[in-house]
Amino acid sequence: MEDRSKRRARLILIVGFLLALLAAVGTFLVASGGQQAAPTAVPTTDVLVAARDIAPKTQIAAADLKVVKVNSDAVPVAALKAEEQADVVGKVVTVPIQTGEFILSGKFAATGAATFTVFPPNVSAGAGGVLPPGTPNYRAMSITVPDQFAVGGAIQVGDLVDIMYTLNFDPNKYFPAQTGGGAAAATAEGARIADFSAKIILERVPIIARTLAVYTIRTDSTTAERLAYLQAVGAQIQILLRAPTDDRAARTEGATFAPVYRTFLFPVPARITP
Repeated sequence: MEDRSKRRARLILIVGFLLALLAAVGTFLVASGGQQAAPTAVPTTDVLVAARDIAPKTQIAAADLKVVKVNSDAVPVAALKAEEQADVVGKVVTVPIQTGEFILSGKFAATGAATFTVFPPNVSAGAGGVLPPGTPNYRAMSITVPDQFAVGGAIQVGDLVDIMYTLNFDPNKYFPAQTGGGAAAATAEGARIADFSAKIILERVPIIARTLAVYTIRTDSTTAERLAYLQAVGAQIQILLRAPTDDRAARTEGATFAPVYRTFLFPVPARITP
């Protein structure tokens, strides 16, 4: 009986030792496998976010955007991707967007809505809403021009145009008679006559919106007042379409009868006796 008990105790000891050894080997293998396994890669997506605070009714410029990598699971459904940046530039936001905020498709003006801004895309307020020194007092202004005086109605939003006015002008109405200056001044004054006067008065004006024959242009407050005056006195306006790459100044002197006659040599009607 004693030998059998010793053998049983020895067998239990051996089995316990083997179990402990197997447990140690298993622990080592699991730990080694954990150290050698590569970390799981987190999928990311390149999305557009605001590079700075963007105010409502602002036309997006490239400097307003930046691309960041975001965990794909955290990207909102409406977030715009990096490859859509070219489509975003030039659009108008309808709500404020803070720095670092996702650029979402629902934050832009709807298709067909007015998409212009008073400020050009390259002008924006700095910190505290302060505009750069020397920024003109920009205003959006509408002028009505029938198709026959607007390149047959072919002018579209985004075109650059020159604006020409033709005015029925009577110098005796606006200039007082000269009381001095001698014979030369008297001769110059006597040569003045009532006539039509045509002149290109503005160049490279952007068309920022159009509804039928109503064209919205971007100008400054002083020029807007002068255009309003010309319209009020009955001046006829024409819009001249420019080539997009033509930056040359027209440098015209305007036209009345004298330069037109000298250029084209119209025959002068004469009285005849029947």
